[in-house]
Amino acid sequence: MLFRSFAAVFATAVLSGVLFTACATNPASGDRNVVLSSQKGEQESSRRYYDQIVRYYGIYEDQAIQDYVNAVGQRVARHSDLPDLEWHFTVLDDESINAFTTGGGYVYINRGLLNYLNTEAELAGVLGHEMGHVTARHPARGQTRSVLASILAIGAAIATGSGAVADLANIGGAAFVQGYGREAEMEADRLGLKYAVATGYDPNAMGAVFKVFKAQERFEIDAARAEGREPRVYHGVFSSHPAPDAREVQAAKGAAKITGDPPGGWIENRNTFLQAIDGLPFGTSRAQGIVRDNRFYSADMGITMAFPRGWTIENQRERILAFTRNKDSIMQITIEAKPDRDDPRAFLLKKLKGQSFAGGEALSINGMEGYMLLTRSGSPLDQGVGPVRWGVVYRNKSAYVFGGASKSAINGKPEADGLIMSVMQTMRDLKPSEFPLTEPYRIKLIKATDSTKLEDYAEHVPLEKYRKEELELMNGLYPNKKPPAGQFIKVVE
Repeated sequence: MLFRSFAAVFATAVLSGVLFTACATNPASGDRNVVLSSQKGEQESSRRYYDQIVRYYGIYEDQAIQDYVNAVGQRVARHSDLPDLEWHFTVLDDESINAFTTGGGYVYINRGLLNYLNTEAELAGVLGHEMGHVTARHPARGQTRSVLASILAIGAAIATGSGAVADLANIGGAAFVQGYGREAEMEADRLGLKYAVATGYDPNAMGAVFKVFKAQERFEIDAARAEGREPRVYHGVFSSHPAPDAREVQAAKGAAKITGDPPGGWIENRNTFLQAIDGLPFGTSRAQGIVRDNRFYSADMGITMAFPRGWTIENQRERILAFTRNKDSIMQITIEAKPDRDDPRAFLLKKLKGQSFAGGEALSINGMEGYMLLTRSGSPLDQGVGPVRWGVVYRNKSAYVFGGASKSAINGKPEADGLIMSVMQTMRDLKPSEFPLTEPYRIKLIKATDSTKLEDYAEHVPLEKYRKEELELMNGLYPNKKPPAGQFIKVVE
């Protein structure tokens, strides 16, 4: 599993899936392993996972990118230990740097990772690594850690008995996908390298992929040192993936029955890959909504609202989620059908039935009617003990439901209660002049010259700081490397 931030998938797939123990031959090694399901059972469960993963993330709606990634994946799959398996390669509409598999031939790559790769050979290495997990039956073997862990919402629902609290704590209904353990990850590295090399891809590209992750880790450590804080890195993940050395590269060539270089040379396809991702969104996509400074814009919903500066804002498929850097205050916004008869107060009282209230008040926000309630308990950040601020705003045929909580409470209210209420007050319709702001930032290719400096293009990167460093990371140039003259590089516009 290749990732900077852990991928999320629906835990209900695990809860509803049927698991059973069996002994099967590992197609990659020939060993007999105890597994949790048969290969057919793994395919069936992965097919169910697919529907729920896509519902959560969404497929990136660019058929050319989907076709390109699928074509690369299918070429490598033909040289895997399961060439006759029905393989599926899907680009998810998610900005995080991640690729993962649930087994059964289903491989996912986030579009965010594509922004940080630079050749087709690197893409082949990433997909080959995930294929290695599949052929070695790592998902079925349940190596070391649970792959699909239980979610915070389950614990919150049990502790409080409140469906509304579970909804708030759920953070997208997501479970964290964890690694399969050091040995399994190293095995997937070896297998992925073997498959990519057998397909003719440059065997050094896998090393370049790991350098991408190492650079990300080094940048975070450097930034943390400059800011006087602890680095936010996933210890053990990157250390499990040292870049393949010369011996491993030679072993991969031997496993692929290749001596020397192929007649036409190793496939790298740098320009082909870069041209394929030219125009790819950087950050959130139009479908997810765009955050500019601290304001959220959604063309699909036709609304905008402002959030506190420094908060992370995610427009997930089923909710907008916002939280502080330390996640000590969170809020979510969901959309439901506006009832025909209930006014906002009645709507909210029905939704929070069974809760104890500490007060409520009517709202009038930019011509939209609403209502706010404060529950005495239910916060997902402190085992359901603390208060939660709830609100609903009616707009056209929709009811926008706000929920917010903090780890700490002041006078019976969430510590961030004022900020949570202020977000509700900023919600309004988009102005015609604001629709251009709903378009995402995108990758743009330029050809470097002897005088090209990344800092000249840094102003368009939608980050508060470290903009030049982000361009360096995207182009494999961190830290402080100069773009090679005559080579295409990625910038953001």
